[in-house]
Amino acid sequence: MVPTPSPLVRVSVIVPMYNAERYIANALHSILQEQSIPLEVIVVNDGTTDGSLERLRQCTDPRLRLVESAGCGIAAALNTGLAHAQGEFIARCDADDLYPGDRIHQQVDWLTAHPGWGAVCGGYAAIDAKGERLVEFIDSPSPVDISMELCAGFARTHFCTYLIRTSVLRDLGGFRPYFTTAEDIDLQLRLGEVCPVWYVPSLCYFYRLHKSSITHTRSSIERQFFDEVARQFQQQRQTIGTDDLQRGCPPLPPQDLSRPLTAAEHIQNFLLWRAWCEHHAGQKWQALTTGFRSALVFPYRLSTWRSLAALAMKPAQPTRLPLPTPLPVSTSLTGKPTLRP
Repeated sequence: MVPTPSPLVRVSVIVPMYNAERYIANALHSILQEQSIPLEVIVVNDGTTDGSLERLRQCTDPRLRLVESAGCGIAAALNTGLAHAQGEFIARCDADDLYPGDRIHQQVDWLTAHPGWGAVCGGYAAIDAKGERLVEFIDSPSPVDISMELCAGFARTHFCTYLIRTSVLRDLGGFRPYFTTAEDIDLQLRLGEVCPVWYVPSLCYFYRLHKSSITHTRSSIERQFFDEVARQFQQQRQTIGTDDLQRGCPPLPPQDLSRPLTAAEHIQNFLLWRAWCEHHAGQKWQALTTGFRSALVFPYRLSTWRSLAALAMKPAQPTRLPLPTPLPVSTSLTGKPTLRP
């Protein structure tokens, strides 16, 4: 049964929670600091076993709701939240991440003023376990329609920067549980096929990297597999109208999985990407400083030291060409494409 939209709620923020004791209070505070927009925060307990629930119960804000999920994965947890949502708009915040203070208000104002659009999104910043900002991903100097690039299989930003009309998300069928990871990439690509999506180059989300993140319990092979499958499914829908998952014959996930990407390696990737951005902007000394910081985060990866040596030897020449990513970064983690130097 789909809940009737409440006139007292404009935005439903879904927070899937699994063992986020250290961060959940800050995540909720960052959302609930919004006072000008009527909202509800739906925390979906996905089988947490640490002290997250105790931290949650310490928050007495009446806009907070706790619902239980069956522990069947992130897509199922998000769909549980969607089933309980009463707001006109839907957003997501993971239990270890943060919202900027004015994000909800600005996005609601934009979608209210543009009724023909299904969603609006923006840029984000990666932060470390202590909240220190590592790098910002704001991909455009001006607002832009990204519907066509989504239809071309390119997801430029993190799904948690999105505010989506609830009716659009429900018409899509929500998230697809087949995707044990990259469920957000699959959703973004499908969203671009059914409605126009607007990108605003402002900071909408803080994505935290830490060793206990669910991101770092998934192997790189698994992430890459589901990331590629999401795009294969999109191509199938565009050519024959349906994809293998809709027809009930999706490919089986790989059984031989590599070890997960550690938080240190992930932070190193972000910092090295930032170093090359600074290099391409002509900031030679800053690029070397950031590159050296990246190498020290995880000093056992020889490819990082080689990239640092390339930074030192290559002349810094400002350019407006697309910037390479010195190490591959999965879109299911960052919303950015996998690129090579």
